[in-house]
Amino acid sequence: MSPLLKTIAFLFLFLYVLPFMTVSCIIFPTFRHVCFAGMFYFTSNEYSLNIAPMPRWTGTARGYAYTAVSLFAAPLFLSMVFDVKQKVRFFPPGSFFYFLYYLAILLSGMNAIHMQQWGFEVCKMFWMYITFLAAFNYLNNTKDLKLFIYVVCSVLIVMFLVGFNQKYRIGKFQISSTFPHQNSLSLYLEIFGLLALGVLMNERISRLLFLMTLGAFCGSLLLIIFTYSRGGLVVFFGGIAIVCALSILVNGFSIRRLTLMLVGMIFVLGIVGYALPRIIQRFNRAPEASKNTRINLAIAAKRIANDYTFGIGANNFTEYSGPARNYATEMYVDSSAGFLAQSSGRGGIVETIYLLVAAECGWWGLGALLLWFLYYYFSDAVSMFVLRGKPCSGFVIGLFGGLTCNYWHSTLEWSLKQYNNFAGQMIVYALIAAIAVNRKNIVDAYNRNMARRKAMPVKKRSGLPPLIPPERLRPAPTEKNGGPAQIEPEHIS
Repeated sequence: MSPLLKTIAFLFLFLYVLPFMTVSCIIFPTFRHVCFAGMFYFTSNEYSLNIAPMPRWTGTARGYAYTAVSLFAAPLFLSMVFDVKQKVRFFPPGSFFYFLYYLAILLSGMNAIHMQQWGFEVCKMFWMYITFLAAFNYLNNTKDLKLFIYVVCSVLIVMFLVGFNQKYRIGKFQISSTFPHQNSLSLYLEIFGLLALGVLMNERISRLLFLMTLGAFCGSLLLIIFTYSRGGLVVFFGGIAIVCALSILVNGFSIRRLTLMLVGMIFVLGIVGYALPRIIQRFNRAPEASKNTRINLAIAAKRIANDYTFGIGANNFTEYSGPARNYATEMYVDSSAGFLAQSSGRGGIVETIYLLVAAECGWWGLGALLLWFLYYYFSDAVSMFVLRGKPCSGFVIGLFGGLTCNYWHSTLEWSLKQYNNFAGQMIVYALIAAIAVNRKNIVDAYNRNMARRKAMPVKKRSGLPPLIPPERLRPAPTEKNGGPAQIEPEHIS
């Protein structure tokens, strides 16, 4: 696209489309659901407009990108800001650690050789926080996860259909579905596929949603196998074991859980048996050069982090891993990698997000990243035990398994810094924060509902209950109007 057309497109988006969508969300609140669904869908399928793009740059961002995720997130968030009926929080739980990591990104610019590429990463971090705010405030205001799980399942099923087409019609060996690479696909499936499994095993849901969730998880399982990603295969099956074990430990044995585990084991064994020859081939024929390159880049990242307190600048690693510098000298001694790097003078990017952040932002930047990651990990763990046997238990168990897999797999990949995976991660963190903010009310509502069921049995209904049914909020009497809200939930089946 020419610069003139790109300028016109940006002006059209910011001067017409965004205001129109924002006003539509305010006038028709139902349109917020559409925006949320669109925002989530495009975490699986990247479309973006880039100012000053650098498509050949080897880094974590290649332009000042405005993605389709941001196109839906910005009006969704702004509509809640300008709507007096909506409660908006600009600093949800965990924001401090995100800004601490953002500060590490900003300070790394002091040593950045390529300031424009550093700016790409700064711009990306801004839009990711907008995505986080939009998702958190939407979930915290609607207090209903029914639409969320429907959207997750629908997206996973669409991804499976695309991957199935790539596998059996196009004939690709390693499928990537709607993602740019199979490793990105693997990380996405690990968190949302396991979320579907957690809901499937622990939540009381309608028959339609049960079938959709089952299809979404089975599709995720098939996709992860047909990526033939060595790390993805090991980590995903480890995540299944974690979710199944936690479901039993936290919520106890049940016929449904045991049946799903038994049938699932048979299904997994059948699929793995079908794909086993190619899986073995993928492991046995993995090139030795790939392993050596990973090791050499990791050594280079450690050397860089030791030399630069504030790092070398976000999105600048490739400048220091080339043959012109001495940080990755082992790569260019009797190696074809030297010939590949000579033309541009730049090298590759280290295949682990942790050492990449340490090199680009310093060891303290890595510490900020870990604090951010671990905050939501432990927040989810607390919710898992507070909500055991109650609504949302399946969500937090699935998220715990998914985060474990993502953090584990990120020791081998830097894909969490890609737009799709990063945006998906921000929505997951928003969900964890929304559940954490409401978990006391969820417990209170559940206990009141159980007491009412004992006093007056009602006909059993299926359906995924809201976090806190908003129409049942009633103030308890005190001096003025009762202090904390009393929640009388709908029947929770």
